[in-house]
Amino acid sequence: MNWTEIITQLIETGGIVGILGFFLTSTEKKANAQLVNMQKMYDNLQNLYDKLQARFDTETDKVGKLYQEIDDLHNKLDAANTKAATSALKRCDCLTCTKRQPPMGDEWRMDLVGEGKEGA
Repeated sequence: MNWTEIITQLIETGGIVGILGFFLTSTEKKANAQLVNMQKMYDNLQNLYDKLQARFDTETDKVGKLYQEIDDLHNKLDAANTKAATSALKRCDCLTCTKRQPPMGDEWRMDLVGEGKEGA
């Protein structure tokens, strides 16, 4: 039996088609399995991304609330410092007498404070 006879018998019996079909279906099966695995990986990564995005959104909201709280506290501190400064400017000059005499007008006091003097 030589090679030509073997090849003709394979062609006549459909052996070559079977052999080629086996190799083609095995590569298709491998490709399909790879596609299924890639789809599973994509789904897992998408699920992880969604979880991380939700966590990022909640953390961003928390940070935004903290910045708002810091802004509110800065405003309260500013108001308290303004009241303290206004009270210091309007304090009475004569502490030993019974008649309390606060100075008249803020401009007079501001001029003295601006020059580095402490009251009258």
